[in-house]
Amino acid sequence: RYSDGSYLEDQDFWRFGGIHRSIHLIHTPDIHIRDYAVRTLPASVGDYKDFILQIDPQFSVYRGMTGKGYILQGVLKDASGKEVATLKGDVEDILDLEHKASRMNEWYPQRGPRKMGRLSAIIKSPERWTAETPYLYKLHLTLQNGEGKVVEQIEQAVGFRSVKIKKGQLLVNGNPVRFRGVNRHEHDPRTARVMSEERMLQDILLMKQANINAVRTSHYPNVSRWYELCDSLGLYVMDEADIEEHGLRGTLASTPDWHAAFMDRAVRMAERDKNYPCIVMWSMGNESGYGPNFAAISAWLHDFDPTRPVHYEGAQGVDGNPDPKTVDVISRFYTRVKQEYLNPGIAEGEDKERAENARWERLLEIAECTNDDRPVMTSEYAHSMGNALGNFKEYWDEIYSNPRMLGGFIWDWVDQGIYKTLPDGRTMVAYGGDFGDKPNLKAFCFNGLLMSDRKTTPKYWEVKKVYEPVELKMENEKLKVTNRNHHIDLSSYRCLWTVSIDGKQKEQGEFTLPEIAPGESETIDLPAFRSLKGAYSLSNKNEKVSKSNKKTEKTLSDCQLKVSIVLKSDALWAKAGHEVAWEQFCLQKGDLASADLINKGALQVKEDDNSLLISGRGFSVQWEKKVNGSMTSLIYKDKEMLAYLNDFPVQPVTQVFRAPTDNDKSFGNWLAKDWNLHGMDHPQINLESFHHEERADGAVIVQIQTSNLYKEGKVVTTSVYTVFSDGTIDLKTTFLPQGVLPEIPRLGIAFCLAPAYDTFTWYGRGPQDNYPDRKTSAMIGLWKGSVADQYVHYPRPQDSGNKEEVHYLTLTDKQNKGIRVDAVENAFSASALHYTVQD
Repeated sequence: RYSDGSYLEDQDFWRFGGIHRSIHLIHTPDIHIRDYAVRTLPASVGDYKDFILQIDPQFSVYRGMTGKGYILQGVLKDASGKEVATLKGDVEDILDLEHKASRMNEWYPQRGPRKMGRLSAIIKSPERWTAETPYLYKLHLTLQNGEGKVVEQIEQAVGFRSVKIKKGQLLVNGNPVRFRGVNRHEHDPRTARVMSEERMLQDILLMKQANINAVRTSHYPNVSRWYELCDSLGLYVMDEADIEEHGLRGTLASTPDWHAAFMDRAVRMAERDKNYPCIVMWSMGNESGYGPNFAAISAWLHDFDPTRPVHYEGAQGVDGNPDPKTVDVISRFYTRVKQEYLNPGIAEGEDKERAENARWERLLEIAECTNDDRPVMTSEYAHSMGNALGNFKEYWDEIYSNPRMLGGFIWDWVDQGIYKTLPDGRTMVAYGGDFGDKPNLKAFCFNGLLMSDRKTTPKYWEVKKVYEPVELKMENEKLKVTNRNHHIDLSSYRCLWTVSIDGKQKEQGEFTLPEIAPGESETIDLPAFRSLKGAYSLSNKNEKVSKSNKKTEKTLSDCQLKVSIVLKSDALWAKAGHEVAWEQFCLQKGDLASADLINKGALQVKEDDNSLLISGRGFSVQWEKKVNGSMTSLIYKDKEMLAYLNDFPVQPVTQVFRAPTDNDKSFGNWLAKDWNLHGMDHPQINLESFHHEERADGAVIVQIQTSNLYKEGKVVTTSVYTVFSDGTIDLKTTFLPQGVLPEIPRLGIAFCLAPAYDTFTWYGRGPQDNYPDRKTSAMIGLWKGSVADQYVHYPRPQDSGNKEEVHYLTLTDKQNKGIRVDAVENAFSASALHYTVQD
């Protein structure tokens, strides 16, 4: 299980013993094909119409045989089985080239690289392989003996594609590409490192359906079948050597004694995987510092395979010098985005003094430097541990702003949880320490866009939205469509539209989508849009008459146009109608609720030294006046709506704390620790003042001021309730932080309702949870679900369930009775969960 090689396998994953992959025992004839390399090169420089097919076979010969009379034939067939080309070679001549010193200069010259292609042919106008067009030919290699008998047959997939770096861009078949990528560990919650074909296929389909076009095999070569599936379905692969010394930094990379171990891992990777067209870049390893052993790997890879660039994030320049020329791309981890996204109000540059930013570079600044012309990428970014992926859109706004920005690989694809059966028969998703393993890193391997069982999370949908291959914008009432595909036009898509009023679909149709070339944009004049906007603008008003209001008030409905780009027909990875991109445009912004209400009816007020009770038509609300000013009862139709827990000593409670996420508690982040040190989760609540008065129209105003006391500071909350006779309660709340407080993660109020009010309906962004910095994928609409469904079951409990831009929400029982909360001046954020933040 452990050896000296373990020092090169210090990846962030489980340490499992045993054999994880299939072992093949192969019986071969006396003369057989030991190995072969297949390459495809453009027939003319800069012209990708015709390609050269090169085959470089190697043979093993036993019992003193010479290979005389043996013939190797290669037959190339297209996807329909039609023969495209035939190549033949005499085995004896090939062996002669390999072994005779008199011929050695032809293949191993004193200066320059070894020639490639003992067998070669020019293929006219082949279908080309890309991640968007994964067309594969089949090469049938047949070895015949002197009697014409077939002694060996091999089938190899061939994809005609060329990879080149030019003017700071990575070109595939001459077109610039960006990696909309993700890192992936081989992991299954039941079988650990053993990957079934079904699980691999599931991963690829989910990636493709999320607009992911590239995967990094972090941090080791994967099982061979993975590359075959990527070839077939279309994913770019960064193939990475199994080298990670991690905590030793550059020690082993600079030690001659470890040279052979470093080289062996890189050579085995390249030799085994050289024929997969999906692999467009080699990676020398991960987090192992830098030194001569990596320089040696780079030299060997460039000589062995000059058709693929070489990557290694650890190869970085120091003291302002450029990165070493041993790598073909500039790569960084976890780079920053624009200052305005992270720390508003702090000047650009000064942000580097903040602890969370000091160690991270900004990728765009590297790309804007003129002392280098290599592509710039991030091999790990958007650390997706738990409830994460904030500012993902802003990352890509910067990536799209500079042609040198190659994109990046999210960390990472799937949580590395292991199923564990508990004594009572239940199954849990276990992480570090759950098996008594020490030392451990707890939940640090739970970084996935997906749960361990491949259930999606809200992070997955954000990635799909931001990685969209088609961008839609409305400019001057015209639709600007940008094709962000790299090799296909838009002829394989349909463009659909729907109009919704206050969340209910009213009309739908289809736009004609032009065949826009990759990387190009067109602006489409949409008379339909103008007519839709006119039809659903000021004329769309609802008459709302409040029982508390003397006058009828016309309010504008909220009208939204959604434009969707969907597959026109079935693809290898999704069915016709699969949505690859969408955008929502506001035809008319709806009015929020009015606070200008006039009471219409009588209220009864009962007060003593300890409490205040206000009653109206079918409802009552009560506060206690001595301890902390809590709302102690809210009754509607004889049913108590509030519940009481130890974590809710006050109703409503001022909420300046949220349950920490995994990233809040992660390495290098002080937030959760700071909140704990200041006692943000359990404040002392003091009542400062309590009084009420009756308005001229009979409405009752209750004003309560409380203080949440923390270690060195406090938050003073002033709540003004206006109670109307029909049960409407208008609430205005102001918060005043005082003293020394940590960064406040949330500011608002929280109620605890009775369990019966379990149906959550809201008009705002949804259906998945969303946050101020992760809401691009959440559509404005009318959504409904159970309270239980709002919680995201991350393996380690943390904040989830938030909804942004909420106009109103209701929590109702089975009889559709309950409470409704309306936004007045601005839409608000809200959540409804079965758990408190303390839980």
